[in-house]
Amino acid sequence: MTPLKKLAVVLMLVLLSGLLAGCQAADHTMGLDVVGYNHTDHDIGDFSVNGEAGSFLARHEAHGMACCVSLPSRYTPGMSVTVTWTDTYNAHPQSRVVAVPPYTPEDSGAFAVHFLRNGDIKVFVTMHLPYPDQYPVTADEAQM
Repeated sequence: MTPLKKLAVVLMLVLLSGLLAGCQAADHTMGLDVVGYNHTDHDIGDFSVNGEAGSFLARHEAHGMACCVSLPSRYTPGMSVTVTWTDTYNAHPQSRVVAVPPYTPEDSGAFAVHFLRNGDIKVFVTMHLPYPDQYPVTADEAQM
């Protein structure tokens, strides 16, 4: 092989490895279990996050766990998810876009979805079980 061909092959390999590294960096995601908490007076027949996971949530109950939702491993400002749910009889589907608060890869334990009594939905990535000081739901919101 001539020196010019060797140089061309080396340059192509360098360019390809750069392109592949860029693809891998853009595709870093993490799969999280989805845990639901229903603080309302009504059963939730089924719920999902971005069309994934979900389960039945009895009124005033917690831990409707399902697998999995995929999120980028690095938070980007303005992130949101779509939470969809039905009533007790899996009828009357509703959907809401909910902002995801900042998180780090170290937070990745579960994706919590809280259906609050006031009609709000609060979501976040957490590795904490409900109600320690680090959990981002206030005592008033958390009453079941």
